[in-house]
Amino acid sequence: MIDVIASETIKARSVRSTRTLLAFSAAAVLVGGLMALISAGAWDAATPDERSHFGGLGDGTSVLTVVQLCLMTFGILTATSEYSTGMIRTSLVAVPVRRKLLLAKVAVVAAISLIAGEVVAVATFFVSRLVIGDRPIGSLTTVGTGLPVVLAEGLLMTVIALIALGLATMIKSTAGTLVTMAVLLFALPMAPQMLLPAPWNGRIAAVLPSELAGQLSGAATETHLSPLGALVAMAVWATAATYAGLAAIGRRDA
Repeated sequence: MIDVIASETIKARSVRSTRTLLAFSAAAVLVGGLMALISAGAWDAATPDERSHFGGLGDGTSVLTVVQLCLMTFGILTATSEYSTGMIRTSLVAVPVRRKLLLAKVAVVAAISLIAGEVVAVATFFVSRLVIGDRPIGSLTTVGTGLPVVLAEGLLMTVIALIALGLATMIKSTAGTLVTMAVLLFALPMAPQMLLPAPWNGRIAAVLPSELAGQLSGAATETHLSPLGALVAMAVWATAATYAGLAAIGRRDA
């Protein structure tokens, strides 16, 4: 298994899209710092009345959504790039046990996404706070309140990358998986609010991936899950997607 993981790591590092997506993720630190700099300048130039309802560009951490999308795409391409090029057949010749191949991909995606997500999230937070200083801009005004939030966001990025990998293994299409993930992350959270009465709308929405980071860190204004419950929900999503991918890759032709 270690040899397969090593092979998948080399494969991921050699793909241009991986380097591009990780470069975009790293650039988020600079973009977040620039957003914080613009907000700080706007704050300094604002009148007392304008400061009372100041918005600006926030504290720069909103750029982490872009990082989340980059790592989601990385998870998708880890599976679909081999199907689109036909390299999946070569991979299956080298690793006849299909589930072992996918589990190796899961390990690589999890490791790269976790490291990249957490490093970028924490770096973005600290660079932004360094630029903003003691100005009351954004909601993450202290290390005590901000660090748990960005750490939870980094973990969620890993979960989303694993969900994307599992779905991509099932769908075998980059475009199809991107659409499915967009529905899961952006459209589906709105459905309970529109279709279900209280309190079920909040309860159903609370277990969707996009709502879990805030509940894990305790920063969400409305929570239905404890931090432990949110962590368990993340694990369930990642495990379910991986299991679905394992079932799909084990039952059909490449």
